[in-house]
Amino acid sequence: MRKITPLTLMAAALLAACSPAGNGADGQPVAEVQGDLHVDPTAEAELLNWRDLLPDGELEMLLALEEGTAPPTLMSQFQTRRDEQIGTFNVVDELDGLIVRMPGYILPLDYAERGQAREFLFLPYHGACIHYPPPPPNQIVYLRSAEPIRFSQLWDPVWVEGRMEIQRVETDLADAAYAMAVRSVRPYDG
Repeated sequence: MRKITPLTLMAAALLAACSPAGNGADGQPVAEVQGDLHVDPTAEAELLNWRDLLPDGELEMLLALEEGTAPPTLMSQFQTRRDEQIGTFNVVDELDGLIVRMPGYILPLDYAERGQAREFLFLPYHGACIHYPPPPPNQIVYLRSAEPIRFSQLWDPVWVEGRMEIQRVETDLADAAYAMAVRSVRPYDG
């Protein structure tokens, strides 16, 4: 196991205040992140990639926005409560309740103990939400675990398995359209 570096400790200090918000930007309550964190240990996990989280047609719209070829009215549909986070909360309903396995990067939101946490943002690329603007909400998964998850380096990719849920979650760093009750987090092995 690698040692915690000063950079990791600095990130921990910056993130210590992050937690799900009680109200959205519109003043409406955001669903409390609750629910059963137990995930069947014998259920087979379906392999997902990040594009699987986007509804039909959404990738093309995001690419058009990035390239500057989208109609001006499209931008208002993709703006979230944060100026820097562009995207929607549109989800793939069929993923709700599915046991999945995905590669990505974890970003702890709570530090119960040094090198451990129970709440994370799960992201498609390293540096999202800290060094770069956050991905769209439907490209972020809010992870929660009954037991603390140990991690060594924030920039190491991991495999996460768990039960996917359609749930809007707002944190101080970014909004997520999905949540997951975690069954396991393991180093990415290719």
